[in-house]
Amino acid sequence: MTPSAAPHKSATLRLLLLYLLASFISAALALAIVYVGVTRLLEGQTATVVEAELRGLVDDYAQGGQFELRSAILRRTQSREDDDAVYLYATSSGAPLAGNLSSWPDIPLDGRWRKVTLVRTDVRKRVLVGGRAFQLEGGSRLFVGRDLRAQRQFEGILTLTLVVLLVFFLLAGSFAGLAVSRTVLRRVRDIEEAAGDIVAGDLSRRAPVSGAGDEFDRLALSLNAMLARIEALVDELRTVTDSIAHDLRTPLARLRTKLETAAASSEEGKVAPGLIDEALSEADYMQTVFTALIDIARAEAGIAQEQFETVDISAIVRDAADLYHPVAEERGQTLLIEAEAPVTTTGHAQFLARAAANLIDNAIKFSPPGSTVRARAYQEDGHAVLEVSDRGPGISEADWPNATRRFGRLDKERPAPGAGLGLSLVATVAKMHGAELRRSDNAPGLRIAMLFPAKRG
Repeated sequence: MTPSAAPHKSATLRLLLLYLLASFISAALALAIVYVGVTRLLEGQTATVVEAELRGLVDDYAQGGQFELRSAILRRTQSREDDDAVYLYATSSGAPLAGNLSSWPDIPLDGRWRKVTLVRTDVRKRVLVGGRAFQLEGGSRLFVGRDLRAQRQFEGILTLTLVVLLVFFLLAGSFAGLAVSRTVLRRVRDIEEAAGDIVAGDLSRRAPVSGAGDEFDRLALSLNAMLARIEALVDELRTVTDSIAHDLRTPLARLRTKLETAAASSEEGKVAPGLIDEALSEADYMQTVFTALIDIARAEAGIAQEQFETVDISAIVRDAADLYHPVAEERGQTLLIEAEAPVTTTGHAQFLARAAANLIDNAIKFSPPGSTVRARAYQEDGHAVLEVSDRGPGISEADWPNATRRFGRLDKERPAPGAGLGLSLVATVAKMHGAELRRSDNAPGLRIAMLFPAKRG
């Protein structure tokens, strides 16, 4: 099934539903806790008041006997200060003697809080009563309680309020979640559209950045950085392909011409002097180009990083200089080496040797006869430094980016032999080692230095 034919599934919708479910459960639990807490608090307060009143009536009975207890109950039932108060004074068998209840409730005489449905004689209806029953001296019984109708009404209002709040939470959560989901979908859709344009071939397309600095902006910035790198690599690949085709077309044509001439000469029984050597020279040039390209690709891919070890930059500079001393002498130049003390860093010895050789080769190639080429290895603020300077035409800061690109040759370099891969390999090796590649003016000439990271610890 192709992506376009796949069923459309919205992760945002699932997240919204999950968010609403979590919000509903959380709100329901919170409101339930509030409901239980408030009702228990009210009931606890009522039970405490009833307990205090029960003790007061027991004290009245202890001081004045049956007559005093009946008088106290009569006063309280006839008073309108507390319409919810209920009392019952009864014999040991449960026969009513005083109060506003029709019969004795079937509850233990232990003084604990109980809830029971009874008939009130003053309102002539059954009500839910919460109260305490106690056995007095002599075996008579006393029940003191409260009609819980007011509490039940309050509980009903509280329940309705909590339900309304729960519905409000759900509606507010739905609107908020819908708004968030639309925002998320819009941002995702923008990135998806940008990705579609890129897949269609528009490598200059970028994911939009709102400027809010949120997670989507950070994601977009990361994607844009990746896309910029991909675009640069694709452009570089196109440039390299064009450069290879352009730079190798001429030596291939010369190689073919020389081989055809050699073949024609051999048919006549003789071979023109130097033709085979010239053909081999052209083949060597092409092999050098491809070898440099392979080395650059290996360094960029980081394939050789597992072969990193402690290397002596001074030894690498001296070995590279030994190879180029004859070349410098042939051109009437002086190759000066300043790399006596060990200068160590962590790196790949073979690639560093190639980089040092390329720097020295370029310095000799572009320096005039009778000039001095200097190769150095030294320490600077804990950093190992490999530096090569010359007295040639130099490279301006504006031309430096082009000089470090593959096949990046400046106009003033066109007459000189080479494919424009020397500095590109040096720049790649520097990046591979996390080193800074610095250029500066040697007044006159060019100074190039590789500044390696300082050792830790």
